[in-house]
Amino acid sequence: MPGAKRRALKKLLNGNKDKEAVSEPSSSASASDAALPPRASADSARSALSARSTHSTSSASPASAHSSPKPPSPVLPVLNHGLWGGGGAPRGGKKSSKQRFAERQARKKQSILDAAPPTDPAWNAQLEKERQEEIAVISQACDTLGANIFEIQPDGHCMYAAVADQLGLLGILPAHQSNNPYHTRRVAATYLRQHQDDFLPFLPSVDGEDMPGATDDGLMTPEQYGEYCHRVEGTAEWGGEPEIQALSRAFSIPIHVIQRGPPTVVSHGGENDAFGGATSPEESAKAGARVVRISYHRRMYGLGEHYNSLRPAT
Repeated sequence: MPGAKRRALKKLLNGNKDKEAVSEPSSSASASDAALPPRASADSARSALSARSTHSTSSASPASAHSSPKPPSPVLPVLNHGLWGGGGAPRGGKKSSKQRFAERQARKKQSILDAAPPTDPAWNAQLEKERQEEIAVISQACDTLGANIFEIQPDGHCMYAAVADQLGLLGILPAHQSNNPYHTRRVAATYLRQHQDDFLPFLPSVDGEDMPGATDDGLMTPEQYGEYCHRVEGTAEWGGEPEIQALSRAFSIPIHVIQRGPPTVVSHGGENDAFGGATSPEESAKAGARVVRISYHRRMYGLGEHYNSLRPAT
């Protein structure tokens, strides 16, 4: 081997021995420190992260590599409005009184609709024809009498309230009694009890003419008559001709009932008058102002029979 090459090889071998001496751990280092792996440099850490990112990007599909990140799903707020504070009824909770009332009303309405007879166009047309005739006849009678219809509440007391309103206009009843149908009910019931023989022959049995409670003539028994007077006085049972006659006699004043007819006017003429006599609007007008005048409607209102007060037109 030439001398120059031999010297270079010797120099190289001596340099490696110096490096091994420097890299040997000192005898003072602890065994645990010697067992720890060497700390990675900052450059090596950055290189590892860069390599991992590059590997993930290269392994992703082309579409996902260029797509924008998906936004997070929005968190919907809990709404505290509505009947139950959350938009619905509570699970297993009690319903409010308003909701229970609304449900009862809906059930009642549905039961009425279910019980109603099927619509009959011919019958409805006949009812409407009679209704229009009734309006025309009573309106014409009011023109003859110079009167207007004063609406009475349809609550079962309408006849007694209409008579009371008229008696108040005539000054026979004070205001607090003319606005109270129970006052005229008590007057009618008292007169009926005191004059049973005058009315009993005209009143059919409350159970029907062919029921066991009726007399041989199909009329009320005295016991039933007592019950009838009680209903006149203390309930909302409708009033009719017998009760109008009782009021006419009790107050000693004629009561004229204007209706579709015939007759157009039924007159209950006061203390000595028999049961309703027929007359006309013209004859009623001749009787003067001191007459109780009420109107009787069978078709004008959808609730059935009804009475109103006829006040003088102003």
